[in-house]
Formats: sequence, structure tokens, C-alpha cells
Amino acid sequence: MQEENEVEGNEIIEWKYISQNILPEPNYTLVTSKELWLRDFQIQSVLELVAEWSTVPFIARYRKEATGDLDEDQIRGIIALREKIEKIWKAKNTAINTIDEMEKLTPELLASITNAITLKEVEDLYKPYKSKKKTKAMIAIEKGFQVVADIIKNPEVGYECIRTLQQLVATSEFQSLLKNNTQEEILEWSHEIIAAEIVADSEIRDFMRTHVQKKSIVTSKIKWEKMIEKLPENIKKDVHKFSIYSDFQIVISKIKPYQVLALNRWVNLKILWTKLVSDDLLDEFVRNFDNDMKTEIGELYLAAISSWYKTLYKSVENEVMWELSELWEDDAITAFQTNLGALLMTKPEYGKKALVFDPAYRTGCKIAILDEWANPVEFSKIFLHQEREAIEKIVTLIKKHKVDVVIVWNGTASNETVELVQRIIKSPLLTREGDRGWDYLQDNIFIVNESGASVYSASKVAQEEFKELDVTDRGTISIWRRFIDPLSELVKVPVGSIGVGMYQHDMPEKKLEEKLWYVVEDTVNEVWINVNTSSIYVLQHISWVDKRLAKKIYKNRPYNSRTDLKKVLSEKAYEQAIWFLRIPESTESFDNTDIHPEQYELAHYIIEHDVESISNVPGDIAQDFSQTTVDFILTSYRNIWKDPRVNSAHKKASKKIEASDIGEWSILEWTVRNVVAFGAFVDIGLKNDGLVHVSQIADAYVSDPNDFVSVGETVKVKVTGIDEKTGKIQLSMKDL
Repeated sequence: MQEENEVEGNEIIEWKYISQNILPEPNYTLVTSKELWLRDFQIQSVLELVAEWSTVPFIARYRKEATGDLDEDQIRGIIALREKIEKIWKAKNTAINTIDEMEKLTPELLASITNAITLKEVEDLYKPYKSKKKTKAMIAIEKGFQVVADIIKNPEVGYECIRTLQQLVATSEFQSLLKNNTQEEILEWSHEIIAAEIVADSEIRDFMRTHVQKKSIVTSKIKWEKMIEKLPENIKKDVHKFSIYSDFQIVISKIKPYQVLALNRWVNLKILWTKLVSDDLLDEFVRNFDNDMKTEIGELYLAAISSWYKTLYKSVENEVMWELSELWEDDAITAFQTNLGALLMTKPEYGKKALVFDPAYRTGCKIAILDEWANPVEFSKIFLHQEREAIEKIVTLIKKHKVDVVIVWNGTASNETVELVQRIIKSPLLTREGDRGWDYLQDNIFIVNESGASVYSASKVAQEEFKELDVTDRGTISIWRRFIDPLSELVKVPVGSIGVGMYQHDMPEKKLEEKLWYVVEDTVNEVWINVNTSSIYVLQHISWVDKRLAKKIYKNRPYNSRTDLKKVLSEKAYEQAIWFLRIPESTESFDNTDIHPEQYELAHYIIEHDVESISNVPGDIAQDFSQTTVDFILTSYRNIWKDPRVNSAHKKASKKIEASDIGEWSILEWTVRNVVAFGAFVDIGLKNDGLVHVSQIADAYVSDPNDFVSVGETVKVKVTGIDEKTGKIQLSMKDL
């Protein structure tokens, strides 16, 4: 094995690494600090804390001194990048060692693998050698055609410069191969070797990739019209949304995230094909090799390159489209995270008795009466077409249980159900002498979004909660619980089913769930959790607490102080989880704040002595803490009992609206249901939400709609267009 160093551009490739079967492990701190623009000590602190099994919420909240006040997203970014770098490093070692054992590792291939930046680059270089099947290039080398390939690439042989094809054929190397092969076969097999070298050359791939990323045009066309007819009905009804892509083209640098995701959906459904077009690339690609060679041999080399251009281009095209999809998937998931976070942070509404409707026509409207803490008291059912019986039953339930609020699921027949309840409240049936006044109910009818409720009602979680109830009753209870405490109920629903994202069903399920789990984790850990009243499903989102430990905490309730939790939590679990768990009944006031027990001594001194600076705290108490901790303690103590959830996403029912009631320039005030890259969807009381396009959100330029609106926010909009055929409604927030 060669031991000396080979120089490749500015890189020195040390062959000794091969004999040692390892590339040097990357300096994770150095690489991460350059990419994320963070200081070395911040990265090192995070990696050390993670190695000690500290959770992200714990690090972000209680190790600010060590990390330089990094937040959850920055900490997760460090962890993810570290894992990515390590994965690429291990993949490189695997590729190099395997190829070396096959005795096929060349200095050029080693340089390409060593200098690869992405995991996909490494996999592409490794793929031909990883395959159990021999490639044509491997077979060509075994047959002895490498010598001719070398002459074609470099026509200098001995003291002569071969300038014609006849001279090539006359060489001893070529003549030797002619004994068992035709001239055409020799050239064909030689081309296979040249092609393999071109595909494996990282500089050539980089040249082509750069051109494709900058100058290519994304095009798409319908693959087969009849495929649309074969789609499931739930997908077929949305086909009109993608008709714009049936004959579509756009410069790659201008394509939007949602356009990439839409194209991917159609391609996956086998209705559409997409292609990257770079008309001028072949000429540039060939010129890159030409070097002013005008001989026949030079032309033969260029012919070999040109013949394999399409193969390499297809490989690079797939790579660029994959990278584009990855990038825009991340963008869509980020938007989903923002929407979900806003929805989970809507305020709870405990303390009210509710009459809850799950509307339907054929099967009837399911009804549930629930107490102030969302416990079911009574179930019933009405049929809208049997109006007299329905009215009598509703009146009886309202009077019997002294209902405070009426909740209606926004599914089929919700408008008709709301209209019926409104008529009942206004009727003499609820205003007889001696009865409680019921006028207040007119302003306490709310519509609750149904997204994901049916998924929950049929889930294992719902079965565990309500073993004795059927699916429909579980769903009705879920509607009410979603009203009184969105966070506690939505944590039970698969995050992809909540309905505040875009193309979530087209994204890798594992990747989506992981990213959205972070949002749930951060939200649960941001609001105060009463350990004596919280469900198992909320508890298991607390830092360090899994489902097993959540059940253990739940089973051993009630707790009189945080110290009591030491009986069920290990030392590490107590350190990581305790600050998220509040005990309102405790005699220690700090047990009802997010001040950590390890900070109690400092906190007592600060509060008792009215101290606001770490410099005024005795050294034995102040050690290991900084002004950051003092500020945190003061803020936490001032916010005792305060719930950070202050906005409500619940929509009050109003007069039933039909599409015919809305004309252009009608001004409405409704709730934002979803925020996406191209605008915001607003519930305006019709079957379809209206779209406020990004260009219509504000008078100023809007690059990110989330900077102006959020899920659950009530906004004033005007109608600018209604498509009677598709039901699409265009809205604007400008000049309002």
C-alpha cells in the first residue's frame, strides 16, 4: 500500500489513514461553530450536558450560564448538526475501508470521498462498490480495457503523440485486445471505464450540480390523464388544486416551497413527471474537458464524455431535486411548528358546565353533558329532521344541568345545529317565569375545530381513557375538552392530524413527528403543570418523563410539595423534571413557580432581602450563579399563578352564513385556522376557509405570513373574490 501523501488541489490526502482503516474524527465543536455562528464554549457546554443525559428544556432553562443563554432551537440545532457530522464521518470510513479491501481505491476516489460534504455524496461514490452486482466498468477493467481508456484520456504514448484513430488501433495494447474483441467492442468497453470515472469525479459532479442549481428550469407535465380517474375519492376531490402544475415551468432559483411539495405529491401519485432542463449545459460541460484539443483522439475522448453526459446529468438531477425537497420539507415543517405552537398556547376555559354537540344528519347529533372538569355526566342524541323531539330534549338538558356554554363541532350539519340552539334560546321555552334567565347562552355558543378528533376517538389513548364508551361518545367528550384546555387534549392527537400544516401527509412521517414533538415538548414545559390534576398524557411530555414514569407519578398523587416527588423520581429525573411540575397546595411558594429547587436558597435570599443584583448576594450563596439566574428568579416569582396562555382560538357562533350571503368587498371578522408560506386560511363560517394571499396580508411587503398573523388570532378581512365552481374564497386584510 502506498504510504506517501497525494496532493489533490488544496487538500493533502494522507494514505496512511487507509492502512489504519480510519479517517480522523472531526472536530465537532470547530465545524459546528463555523456553520451555526456560535462560540466554541456554547457548543462544548451543550455537548457535555447532553452526554450527561440532560434534556433540551432543562439545558435551555437552567444552564443558561453554561450555554451563553441558548434557546431550545439553538440547542437542538447543535445536537442535530453533531449527529449529522458524525454520520457522514462514519459513512466515509465505511466506504473507504470497503473499497480498499476490494483493492479498488484510487487516490482520486479517496479524495472524492474524503472531501464529500453531504451524506448523499458519500453514498453516490460508494454505491458502485456497495452493489453485489458488478458494474460494466468493473467488468471492462477485468477484461483489460483500462489501457485503452487511459490512452483515450491521455494520447501521449512513449515518444509519440497519437493523433488519429488509426494510430490508436495500431498500438500494441489495442492490437492485443483485437485478438478476442472487435474494434467497436474495445471502444465501447473503454467508454464504460471513462464514464465510471466521470461519475465518480467530485469536481465534475460539482461543476454540473452548480450549473443545475443556478440555471435549470423545473418543468412538469401530466403523465397520464386516466390516472386521475383511478385516484381515491378523498384525493380526487383535491385534484383541481394542482391543475396549475399540469403544464408548468419555473426557474429553479424562483420556485417556492409549496410548489415543490405540490409537485412531489403529483409525482408520487404517478400523475405527473418532473424534469430539470438545462439547454446550454452540454456545451459548457464538454468545453470543460476540451482544453483546445483538436485531434481525433481528443474528439474521441469528448465523444465518450458526451455519450455519458445524460447518465451523469440524470444522477445530478435526482440529487438536486432530492436536496430541494429536503430543504422545502424543512421549511414546511417549520411553518407547521409555528402554527402548532400557537394553537397549543391558546388559553384554557375551565369552570363551565357544557352542552356539547357532535352534529350529523343520517346518524343523528350526538350530545354530551360535561361538568366543570370535563367529566361526562350524561349522553343523548337528537335528529335534526325530528325537530320537535330535538327541541324538547335540548331544553330539558339545559335546565336540568344548568348549562353555562354550548359547544358545537364544526363538522357536517354544524350550522343547522347552531341555528336550532339559537332559536331555542330565543324561544319562550327558556324564558318562563321562575326559570333561570338563559339569554347569556346566546353569547356562549362556540364552534370547535374538528381536525384530529375522530383520529383520537378511535385511538388506543381514547380507549384507555374511556374503556366503557363507544367511539362517538369519546369524540364528543374530546370536543369539549378541546375547548376547555386545548393543550391537554391536543397532546393526545397525532400531530399530523391536527390540521395546521401543509402537505403533512406527504412528508416523511418519522421526521415530521420528531419535529412536531419538539413543539409539544416545549409548549408543555413552558406552561405550568399542576402535577395533582394533569393527565398522564400531558405528564409524559415533561422533561425526562416517559409514559411509564408518568403513570407512576399519576398513581401516587396527591403531592403536598415538590420534595414529595423524590419518592417516585430518581435523582436524575428529579433534577431534570421537577421545575416543570407545580404544586399549588405546597407551603413553599417556589413550588408553584418554575424556579428550580437547586435555586431555592438563592431565591429566598433575593426575595427576602429585595435583591436585584448578583453582586449583592453573599458569595457562598451566589457561587455557580450569575445575574442571568437572578433575573430569571425575579421574573418567575412575579409570574406566580400566571398562565402564559392568554389568547383564545375559540370562535363564537353567529348567524348562519351562506355563500350567497357574501358578496365581494364584504367585511368579516373571523379566526385564522392555518398559516402557510403563501398566505393564511381564515374560517369565515362557510365549508371552505378563505385564503388571504401573502400579497394581501398587509400594505407592507410580507416575506413570512407568521410575522403578521398566527393560528387562533381573530382578524378582520374583506372578500375580494369567490369562485362558484371550486368554492375558493379570496380575502384581503389590506386597508382594514
